[in-house]
Amino acid sequence: MIIERIETAQVAPRWGLLRILTNEGLEGYGEFTVEGQLASAEAAVHELAEQFIGKDPSSIKGLVRACYDRSFYHGGAHFMSALGGLEIALWDIAGKAAGQPIHQLLGGRVRDRVKVYRWAGGNNNSPEAAAEEAARVVAEGARAIKMNACPPLAAIDTYGGIQAAVARARAVRDAVGPDVEIAYDFHGRANVPMARRLARELEFSRPLFYEEPVRPDYNRWLPDIAAITHVPIATGERMTTVAEFSDLVARRGAHILQPDIVHVGGIANTAEIGALAEANGLALAPHCPLSPIAFMACLHVVVQCRAGWILEWSKGIHYNSSGATGFTDPWLRYLQPDDWPLFALDPAGHLEIPSAPGLGIRVNWNEVQNAAKTPPSWRDEAMRLPDGTLSNW
Repeated sequence: MIIERIETAQVAPRWGLLRILTNEGLEGYGEFTVEGQLASAEAAVHELAEQFIGKDPSSIKGLVRACYDRSFYHGGAHFMSALGGLEIALWDIAGKAAGQPIHQLLGGRVRDRVKVYRWAGGNNNSPEAAAEEAARVVAEGARAIKMNACPPLAAIDTYGGIQAAVARARAVRDAVGPDVEIAYDFHGRANVPMARRLARELEFSRPLFYEEPVRPDYNRWLPDIAAITHVPIATGERMTTVAEFSDLVARRGAHILQPDIVHVGGIANTAEIGALAEANGLALAPHCPLSPIAFMACLHVVVQCRAGWILEWSKGIHYNSSGATGFTDPWLRYLQPDDWPLFALDPAGHLEIPSAPGLGIRVNWNEVQNAAKTPPSWRDEAMRLPDGTLSNW
């Protein structure tokens, strides 16, 4: 079996999807999404594709590692996401060829189902609006949610951002009750001084974890932030290599590792980070506000990792409704309808483990190609402080 062709598509809401076709008729699907920068990531896929065309797709590690090592300039979001998309598709083909789900090829599952958490907004909306959105998501079956912790904050904030964050958190906790877990995503909107203060101010609501208290540029400060709160610290979505996670663990900077399976180069690297978490008594909770392809790839890793614990599920997130029209649930748009029941939560907020070969889903590539005729225009949100400073969104 050899790889004959690699196809890519940019589709709404903000996803880059790819398909690898073989001479024996097997197809594998992957994702190369770099949110807001799809064109450059897609170009990287095609630049790397020449190292895969004509090769045996079953040699996953040989192909992927050779591509990484041969490239003098490697790492970074675009290179690793392109490589990650190709790698995920190779695992999909390998599972289909073996008639086994990917988690079985990785060593087999250690759990029977996977807990997920849903997004519940909090993106600069009023406390009342945030509470309403959180209550709706919980009514849909979620038992754990995540919301933006705060608006953009000045280095030493005097614009009421901390008070706004506290008011929003209080309203959401009151709305969902004491039994629903709430995680707060700082989204790198706080510099070190305000991240320290916010970590203390939000403790009243019993947070599940604090995500990205500071941008990864400032990860050296994470041990300092972790030292002033009992709430677990999570980070990783903007980190792109296993080595970066190894350094983070060595500095004791986080308790929950959140690699994005696309941005970190695919399934094998995410599994390595999971092993790193397990060896150090930490947790693995992959970042995944992307398509069902990336989500299912994450699910297979979490299933087989003892440190795997919970998985982000972006169904319903406002990002994943942008530009996708004509469907009740845009997140399911590119899957065959018979696969939609795979994403029904049990009463405790778990998803069942897929048993079909490969990723365990059937992608409707005709729908992908049709959607690609109108490429997405999603871009990172521009946020400014009251004095006009452009802030990290």
